[in-house]
Amino acid sequence: MGKTLGQSVYIENHTGAAGTLGTQMVAASANDGYTITVGGMTTHVLAPAIYPKLPYDSIKDFTTIGRIGTSSIMLVATKDFAANDIKGLIALARKGEPIQYGSWGVGSTGQFCAEILMQQTGIKMDHVPFNGIAKLAGDLLGGHISLARLDMANATPLVKDGSIKALAACGERSPSLPDVASYKEQGVPFDRSLSWAMYAPAGLAEPIARKLSAALKDALADADVKEKLLGLGITPQFVPGDEQRDINASDIAAWKQVAKDAGIELK
Repeated sequence: MGKTLGQSVYIENHTGAAGTLGTQMVAASANDGYTITVGGMTTHVLAPAIYPKLPYDSIKDFTTIGRIGTSSIMLVATKDFAANDIKGLIALARKGEPIQYGSWGVGSTGQFCAEILMQQTGIKMDHVPFNGIAKLAGDLLGGHISLARLDMANATPLVKDGSIKALAACGERSPSLPDVASYKEQGVPFDRSLSWAMYAPAGLAEPIARKLSAALKDALADADVKEKLLGLGITPQFVPGDEQRDINASDIAAWKQVAKDAGIELK
């Protein structure tokens, strides 16, 4: 984006509370176009669905610049796990086999993807929340847990080198793991995109918003940027800000219902 804007873009990482602390900081920043953030499913869709006292409104407190791309969450397992796809997993569950799966925390995209699968198929799985995705991946590799949800960045190299196997993609089939079928392709009616997008504080002047949006669109057309994003399991896909904002609003309502049905709520 710096090439198009003609100035440097500095990155500051603000961790904590699954990204919501940094997101809150941007919401409270001056709306002059000089402070923007990259938000994912957790910060702008899932957090509003499960935190009753979230310190920002992910729709009203931001100007949506545009979508960066989409990503999937992989349902993965140890190499010796008895199922190779969703059909096999359903068969195991219906035999009465106790099934545990790990995710990187309560309220994570991984847990939500598991809840979607259970609600749509009627099977039961017990959730084992881990303190971070690195710990989860390590225990999966060590055989301490047999089934897990991993993001594309962590799942892709492990699946490609044969350390683990992938059963399904929650979201669309990913170019990073093109042989792994999506939920929908395996008969589970779920086709919502898991989006990454760029946001500025609310009230950003329209000319500045258009300028930032154009810079993002240009950056996503760059071959090197595309390659980097695909390496992280993100499929580059620009969507204008207004359209992405409306998608987010619809997704929040849908995921709130999933959370309600699953009893997921964080204080």
